[in-house]
Amino acid sequence: MVMSAVFVLGSQSGCGRSDESLEDGLTPEQLQARWTTEHAGRPVGHAASFELSGSPLILTTEGTARVDAPSTLVTGPIFPDDVHYVFFSEAQVGAQTGMLVLEGNRISLTAGTLGNVALSKATTRTHREDGSAAPAVELKTRMDSGVSDPEITFPEDWSLAKKALFFSDPVAIQPSGLTLSGFTRGVLVTPSGSTAISGGSVTVDAAKHLYWYTTSFIENQASVIESPRFALGGAPQAGALASSELSSPPPLPGGVVGVQGRVLLQPGSARSEGSFQLTQAMTESGLLIPAEVEVAFDKKKALEVAQHGRELLTVVYREKTMRGDAVLADLQVTGSGKEAVRVALDEPETIVGELWEAVGDAGIVGPVLAIPIAITTPFLAIGEWISCLFTTCPVAYPLWMKAGTVSRFHVIVQGNLAPGTYDAEVTLTGRNYAPITIPVHFTIE
Repeated sequence: MVMSAVFVLGSQSGCGRSDESLEDGLTPEQLQARWTTEHAGRPVGHAASFELSGSPLILTTEGTARVDAPSTLVTGPIFPDDVHYVFFSEAQVGAQTGMLVLEGNRISLTAGTLGNVALSKATTRTHREDGSAAPAVELKTRMDSGVSDPEITFPEDWSLAKKALFFSDPVAIQPSGLTLSGFTRGVLVTPSGSTAISGGSVTVDAAKHLYWYTTSFIENQASVIESPRFALGGAPQAGALASSELSSPPPLPGGVVGVQGRVLLQPGSARSEGSFQLTQAMTESGLLIPAEVEVAFDKKKALEVAQHGRELLTVVYREKTMRGDAVLADLQVTGSGKEAVRVALDEPETIVGELWEAVGDAGIVGPVLAIPIAITTPFLAIGEWISCLFTTCPVAYPLWMKAGTVSRFHVIVQGNLAPGTYDAEVTLTGRNYAPITIPVHFTIE
């Protein structure tokens, strides 16, 4: 193993450089492992709580909610025939078990439960977009990836069902004593045949998955969503975010990001049940929680790049405080070799990207969209993954870095200049952390 000196450069809010030192005898891999060990077991974020009111309020999550009656299954029209179906696989109806198919755009849960359902988004509203009163909580389910569509032979009068099932997403459920009503027709398909569901009501004692189109959602009047990590934003009009760990009471946030949370959604309101760990908040003044990003790289390494070739400088990084998500504002490269140097940037995590998209689609102007999660700069690496099938693919730097993250990225040096020796400086400027500058020395041969 070739041992190399790793140069460590810190970034703290309000200062550009700090604690410069050489970590002799460490490779980037060893330093990353050491930093990971240092972070292990430390708390992430600030203990906090919130209670917000407004409409709409949008929560993006990888969590779950228990869905009990009364609730409504609002089925989206399934491409390409605009039919409204919902399927229940391995559904136990009386003494029979098979694929239960119900047709209808609003199917009511009048008794029992669907069990805990995985969610990607939840929206609380008091009015529809046209201004009409419609207080409700909408739950968007999360697909159970890796589940294949079951092979079912449908009756002739359900000829569109096979195609509809192909375009539907599976959602894991654990129903018990579930009574469904309000559908226009239904059928239970078993290996021995099919049975029409009459009377406009059916009870499902067990089932494995619910299948429906991606635009479908569950509607009810209250839901508690348990999330390992979540983002909440929209149009809050009143309420508060509170934390005894912050130096002063924060202003009304336009959005919050946190971990280990239970959030109660009711029409026009969102409230944390107990405390959660706050990792970021968006306010009229910008990001609430400062971060500290530290990077490490081989300062003495001079890259030798073949003309028209490519080399990578490995940079280890971490968010050191464990308290706040770090958000990138700008990426610039200067110096004689700047045209040969690029950095790939990673898109924000799903819950952040989906919240920004949902807030934008709702036409809400406020603190969330005031924090852009995309950067325009000529120094972005684009298409590098196409040309790295047989070499090391460059790892991207995060636009939105979770509190306490330890990872690595690459500075990409391309041999697209004339032969010679060049210098460049890569500067990463955060919205809530100070700029970090990484010098790059290279020779094109």
